[in-house]
Amino acid sequence: MFGSFFAKALRREEPEQTRPLHAPRPIFAVGDVHGMASVLDTMIDEIAAQIAEDRLDDAVVIFLGDYIDRGPDSRGAFNLLLDSPARLGVETVFLRGNHEAFAQRFIDKPYEDSNWLKWGGDATVESYGIDAQDFATDLKGRIALAQALSSAMGDAHLTFLRDTLVTSHAEMPFFFSHAGIDIARPPQDQPEKALVHGIRGFRETGGWPDTIAVHGHYITDEPDLGVRRIGVDTGAYKTGILTALFCIDETIDFIEIEE
Repeated sequence: MFGSFFAKALRREEPEQTRPLHAPRPIFAVGDVHGMASVLDTMIDEIAAQIAEDRLDDAVVIFLGDYIDRGPDSRGAFNLLLDSPARLGVETVFLRGNHEAFAQRFIDKPYEDSNWLKWGGDATVESYGIDAQDFATDLKGRIALAQALSSAMGDAHLTFLRDTLVTSHAEMPFFFSHAGIDIARPPQDQPEKALVHGIRGFRETGGWPDTIAVHGHYITDEPDLGVRRIGVDTGAYKTGILTALFCIDETIDFIEIEE
């Protein structure tokens, strides 16, 4: 299975160059949560158990973004992510998804037009005990709602949203972002738009030669094995299935948690 996967993921014009890539250390990468705190909780338990059982003390766990919106418990998802470093006992990395970018923009710049509530932000607001329908949709109403949400979130959640999240993480030859990469530019010079919001054509081009880009953002029924890329967004808020990638040495596997 893995040999055929790598042949597909690394396909290029020179087939003799196709070969498995070696992960520099054990890597877990968790797909889009979208407010599904219950399956996230189980996923963290599952990964923590595997780390402990196999003594993967040098592992890294990367969360690929879109933790909030659409699902029922975005607040709970943030709480679990904040607690996850202690539960996992290894390095953790939290990537910024487009939904975190939308939420931060709404909170910090409510004077700008925003469709965040229509794109699932209403479920996030509700998870903090606020009904968005209690607020007008005009500028005054947006400002009042942003202030109410900011107060309900508190310092820990706001700091996580504003300061903790990063746009990419490299464990070469694996490169992680929420929505993809701009293959025309090197890893160290990636535009935030490509990493967080996506760029046209990424799913066809995939990663750079001899790399694999690992991402979420694009919902598929099962892990999406493309050309030099792997997608792990299995639509948890719709399917109840949260998926994580696991890389060790030259092997790739997947963990699926179903609600």
